[in-house]
Amino acid sequence: MKNLQQLLLPLICILAASCKMDVSLDPPTFRPITFTTEAQLDEQVAGMYNILQQDPVYGFGLWGYINAGADESFRSNASYTVTLTEFYHISNTEQNVLLLWRNLYKGIEDANVILDVADKPQMDETKRSQIKGQARFLRAYYFYLLVTHFGDVPLKTMLATDLGTNYNLPRTPSKDIYDFIVKEMIAADSLVPKMAQVNTPSIVTQSAVEAILARVYLKMAGNPLNDVARYKDALFWAQKLINSNTHSLISSPHPLYPTTPAYARLFINKMQNNMNDNGTSESIWDAAFLSKSNVTGNYAGTGYLVTQQLGAVMGVYCPDAGITGVNGYSPGTYRVHPGLYNLYGPGDQRRDWAVAPYVYKSAATTRYYTLTVNISGDGTGATATAYTNAQGAITSVVIDNPGSGYTSAPTISFTSYGTNSSTNPSVTAPNEAVATATVSGGKLTAINVVSGGVGYPTTYDRCVGKWRREYEINLPPSRLQNNTSCNFPIVRYADVLLMAAEAELKANGSAGATALEYYNQVRRRAYGYPPNTPVPGFDATTLTMQDIMDERSRELCFEGIRRQDLIRWGRMTQAMQQVLTNNDNYAPTNYVTPANVAATNFLVDPQKYSLLPIPGGEIVLDQVLTQNPGWQ
Repeated sequence: MKNLQQLLLPLICILAASCKMDVSLDPPTFRPITFTTEAQLDEQVAGMYNILQQDPVYGFGLWGYINAGADESFRSNASYTVTLTEFYHISNTEQNVLLLWRNLYKGIEDANVILDVADKPQMDETKRSQIKGQARFLRAYYFYLLVTHFGDVPLKTMLATDLGTNYNLPRTPSKDIYDFIVKEMIAADSLVPKMAQVNTPSIVTQSAVEAILARVYLKMAGNPLNDVARYKDALFWAQKLINSNTHSLISSPHPLYPTTPAYARLFINKMQNNMNDNGTSESIWDAAFLSKSNVTGNYAGTGYLVTQQLGAVMGVYCPDAGITGVNGYSPGTYRVHPGLYNLYGPGDQRRDWAVAPYVYKSAATTRYYTLTVNISGDGTGATATAYTNAQGAITSVVIDNPGSGYTSAPTISFTSYGTNSSTNPSVTAPNEAVATATVSGGKLTAINVVSGGVGYPTTYDRCVGKWRREYEINLPPSRLQNNTSCNFPIVRYADVLLMAAEAELKANGSAGATALEYYNQVRRRAYGYPPNTPVPGFDATTLTMQDIMDERSRELCFEGIRRQDLIRWGRMTQAMQQVLTNNDNYAPTNYVTPANVAATNFLVDPQKYSLLPIPGGEIVLDQVLTQNPGWQ
């Protein structure tokens, strides 16, 4: 099948005319169901995939304003008066919720159309089967997104034009929705192409089907169904993919950026739409975003959808709003909760990539580091991290790398960008802290804080750093201030390894050698070791569910997964209570309110806020729809 990225642009004018209408459960005014040619079928396939790029889906919503209200990040501009989904401060008429619902049902309708007409055009039978498989999978996936966010929803598998005059569709029980999802995905697995046939994660392949099946079964095993027998099914599909040897963890730094960790390579490539550099090694399925701008550059005047805000609203603070700026504008809206930051152990290379240790002040390339521990002595290689309290006083210093060759205690000092928040960084020195070091055997063994000082930046000043606009510079120079073309990883191989480890642990009651190996592969890469090579003395020898929960947060943070993980584990309430406790202990005064908003609002009614409301406008159109508890 033609690469979707090559397919979308030539079709955009047609799609803009025929697919722009929101298709919900209301009567359609137009539906392209009289296909006779392969080209027309290709157009409908492009429209079906196009749902992934919509703003409420992976353009912003599912990693941001729909799902970000958990324990990993918060909006620095949050307040109790702002109505936004992730603040748990909305009504059943919230527009963002309605748009998510309508876009997903539009994707379902697009798939229904494809399955209705796919046998009509004269075309290659292999391609026809692959299109049917993709339609069955994507329809099931859109139902999965609906059922996980809304609970019971109408199971609409017929064309809207076949409904006659009766558009009153009742909600189908979630269990039946999940049964339909897995049935369709299992059928799709033998129809869609293998990754080696298309060599791109932007098209649904067997890898995507098997990875998402593992995710669906894990959800079925947890809340609200709690069908624990599904852990074995999750393990089966995760291991089917693992044992195919199709994918592996990226294990070396990006060749153009050799000082970055191997973990960062995948995210640099996503920011650059780079499918050639380890494109299908760790990547399994992406929502593809080609265009940074439809005003200037290669895609000017095409009408191509521009929605992605990864790297912009969720990115490293930079005030440079210029189209050709070096680093790319970001207000640094999303900041990091200390609970996540403190999960990373000494030497974990993921922390300072996922949680940006610096900001920019201008178009210049100078990085202003949040808080740096300087170690000056006759040895080399020692590094450490300083931790602060709510007043910006340094309370402890943890050694990340002890270095070597130290014959005497090195001098310890601290530098930061100053006392102001990272939205207005300053290089003014704070009231300086004082610390001393001890060494043994040539290595740094401890750093002891004598005086903590005051006014140092805290964890709350750190922006999400996983998606960095500075790496856009290798693409055509066109740029919008608030949008990027960063591809979004819907599922990747590290997630599959951790799902397999969790499934085996839960299915068997304990973690055997297989589960430990899956877990250790992810952990080894995080600390700079080759993923597939055992490391005696480092590898974990025991594994608990808490280990899995923590590792998933460390590895997959800010990828739109955490909130749904917490809900299926039955840990959402506990996590939000911990957020408030952490903020009581660590949050500077100016961050107390924004860091608390989501948790405070959620805890008013955890059962209610674990699901989105059925959109009020849909209940008006479909008179047999009922509302979720608490949302009347």
